[in-house]
Amino acid sequence: MIQKTLMRMLAAGVAAIAIAAPLQASAQSQLRLSTHFSEADPPGKGVAKFKELVEQKTGGRIAVRVWWNSELGKERENTEMVRDGSVEMTTSLAAGVGGWVPQAALLEFPYIYKDDAHILRVVSAVRPHLDEILAPYNFKALGAIDVGFRYILTKKSPVLSLSDLRGVKLRVPNPFYAALFDSLGARSTVLPWADIYVGLQSGVIDAMEASPALIQSMRFQEQAKFLSRTNHIAAVNVFLTGKKWFDALPKDLQQAVTEAAEEASRHQVTLQAESEGQAVKSLVAAGAKVNDLKDPEEFRRVAIAFREKYVKEKGEKWETLYRKILAVQ
Repeated sequence: MIQKTLMRMLAAGVAAIAIAAPLQASAQSQLRLSTHFSEADPPGKGVAKFKELVEQKTGGRIAVRVWWNSELGKERENTEMVRDGSVEMTTSLAAGVGGWVPQAALLEFPYIYKDDAHILRVVSAVRPHLDEILAPYNFKALGAIDVGFRYILTKKSPVLSLSDLRGVKLRVPNPFYAALFDSLGARSTVLPWADIYVGLQSGVIDAMEASPALIQSMRFQEQAKFLSRTNHIAAVNVFLTGKKWFDALPKDLQQAVTEAAEEASRHQVTLQAESEGQAVKSLVAAGAKVNDLKDPEEFRRVAIAFREKYVKEKGEKWETLYRKILAVQ
């Protein structure tokens, strides 16, 4: 216990020193960005593109430094650092900013998006409302990051219909996902991402769900080979910045940062869509068995009925944002 405490204190000290590193000599402002994404995955490449565009559009007046792979903290911790000004930006949604504005998780609800391009249209359309509800917590959303449409990966047999999920021990990332999959008949277990491989290997879980690109990156197909194209949720993040920091920028730099986020988002969504097709091919080559649902509408009907009930129970704040999201074609 003492050793773990000392390690946490050491990590916090290292992070503080890293964050306090001086600006580039030519920069007027700094943009420190801490993310849970990797440089190698499509979301991370979107972050890298944002850095490139900010420095290009501002002529180096804003220096961008990125910390990858949760080096400074997980999504919730990164979001807290944005809120208190320790860093200027992170990539976040339900697991981060959702801690302060829970209804932001609506952007990650089942069967919200038609395709990757629709993600950009939805987030762009609801951003004025997002800014309004985020502002009291010193948050401002810019752009969108597509983390991919999610499939179900199982060990024992494919998911062809809802009946195939009944009793399956399915790993999920948070309580909302657990409630959703319990309504679909599974036995959901909230488990950290880093524990999924061993969980599948040991039998603690029978299945997990994520985008094909993320499944491939973690080699989960080594422990479970049935990949069912459910497309039940498209996970989304936003570039989340501190409102006070953004508002203090000169107008031309505000515009440059905003434009950089929009352009990086379009670039990233294209990369994500391409990577998913490539990931599926790689998973098949590695021995995965890919299948479609016999009746996709069966899944949709039950999941949509669940989300409607869930939102209604949450009340007016949730319903307001929910209707704005659904109005975007």
